[in-house]
Amino acid sequence: MNEKIAALRAAAQANGADGVLVMTSDPHCSEYVPAYYNALPWLTGFIGENATLVVTGSESALWVDGRFYVQADKQLAGTEIQSMHAGAAGVPTVAEFLTQKFSAGQTLLLDGSCVPTATVRDYAKTLEKVGASLRSLDVVSSIWGGERPALPNTPCFLLKKEVTGADAAEKIAAVRAELAKEGANALAVTGLDCVAWLLNMRAHDLPCTPLAVSYAYITADSCTLFLAPGRLSAEDAAALAAQGVALRDYTELLDFVRSRTDEETILVSPATTNYDLYSAIEANPHLTVKEGADPIIALKGVKNPVELANSRECHIRDGVALVRFEMDLEKALAEGKQLMETDIEVMLQRRRSEQPGYMEDSFNTIAAYGPNAAMMHYHAEGEVNSPIERKGFLLIDNGGQYDCGTTDITRTYPMGPLTENERKYYTWTLQSHIDMARAVFLDYCTGFALDTFARAPLWAHKINYRCGTGHGVGFIANVHEGPQSLRPQNGVVFKPGMTITDEPGVYETDEVGIRIENELECVSAGTNQYGNWLAFEPLTVVPISTEPVLVDELSRPQIDWLNNYHQHVYETLAPRLNEEEKAWLKAKCAPIGR
Repeated sequence: MNEKIAALRAAAQANGADGVLVMTSDPHCSEYVPAYYNALPWLTGFIGENATLVVTGSESALWVDGRFYVQADKQLAGTEIQSMHAGAAGVPTVAEFLTQKFSAGQTLLLDGSCVPTATVRDYAKTLEKVGASLRSLDVVSSIWGGERPALPNTPCFLLKKEVTGADAAEKIAAVRAELAKEGANALAVTGLDCVAWLLNMRAHDLPCTPLAVSYAYITADSCTLFLAPGRLSAEDAAALAAQGVALRDYTELLDFVRSRTDEETILVSPATTNYDLYSAIEANPHLTVKEGADPIIALKGVKNPVELANSRECHIRDGVALVRFEMDLEKALAEGKQLMETDIEVMLQRRRSEQPGYMEDSFNTIAAYGPNAAMMHYHAEGEVNSPIERKGFLLIDNGGQYDCGTTDITRTYPMGPLTENERKYYTWTLQSHIDMARAVFLDYCTGFALDTFARAPLWAHKINYRCGTGHGVGFIANVHEGPQSLRPQNGVVFKPGMTITDEPGVYETDEVGIRIENELECVSAGTNQYGNWLAFEPLTVVPISTEPVLVDELSRPQIDWLNNYHQHVYETLAPRLNEEEKAWLKAKCAPIGR
């Protein structure tokens, strides 16, 4: 790793610069980045998400968020790269670091094709304060060479209207209507999930995320899909053409934008448009930039009735798989088998693969035993793989991609005797989960306002978790999807049809990690003189372990919610189970506190 950092440093210097910034990003500003664009694992050895590397003439540092503090410390150990805990007390931000390490006349490089415009602007302003400058140039490719993975090129396919609830023509019309409201008549669609939603197109370009590396460009009278040739069948290409969608090569978007001669007002989001594309749009005198959010993000954030019906079905299938998995787990433990963390993923995939319409996992399974679960996004593989003992907790966070939806669930299972602290942490986490799930709120409430519902029980014990409480979930797409989320920074107002995860947790380093997660649907809860009320209903139908619960810590409404949830789980899943499975599930869903 030190040799690679040295090579990157030398490449910057050879191009007249004094440092390089590399982010976990791609031209589409994706959360999950195709390996072709994701240089950080190769450069640093850190395999987590959402990181930023800065290399100067004499040092290097990698910023990671609270989910990855422990993981980054371990994976960067022995390298010259400093592990920077973003947001922790005493740790400089990337911007502060830049002002400390750069001076007048110096230059920082970044690859503007893979960094959001808003981020480039922020760093440029930061550097201006000390007289330094920023320049867009890709120098990583020059040292990556033959070790760089290929650009994904999997076959694409179209989802039918009975799955999505609307065809491409209807969605394009909806986007045009939103553009008109903003005084615009053109949009470059850069997000892979946005292109997928717009055209009902899916592929397998990313592990666990069925999207295609592509762009789209919408005007008042045309829609163009930019996709590598040969990826769509002739039948699907014809189907898109019939709905007004033309095809061009994936690599042609920049030239297409530069060559536009129609007078267009194009809506551009600096947060989701890469800097090189934004610069090309801005340089074309025929294009007038109007800054604003991509309307597709808000449109797809509210699921239509067909999508919601399909989502409920996929959660039932997932629930059946999880019931059978937990029975397998208990049987293996009872027989004295030695299980490793990596065995869990295999066991889960076997049960999910039995369900109709299962395509793949929706993310890499987190099967973390004991203290490993304190690392929120821990993933066992290779030598990082602990045996599961007959004590403490096993945390399992996983999900599936089906032909009718996407799931995300976490359960924390007791493996044997528990300490008093483990029971307390589990009970408080369950209280936090329940308080969020049973929240009733007015229709002006944001993710910021609702996040506190979940934190209150843990805050009462001066415990917090360094992440949001929940995120939106895509429809046969990204397992993490906005614009809504339950986190202190989110100002999006909740609406019926939005889906969200509810996943508070306790993470005590080197001791224990506990998380309980369901996916919820936002629903209307009536109207009165105070306004329109909203609430949540569970989509996830999987029992929550009650053995660790200190029942006396729960309030009566919390007990009632848990018992009602378990009755719902049993009634929903029982028709698809055999008699042995029904008996097992009935015991798991037995009421407590009566």
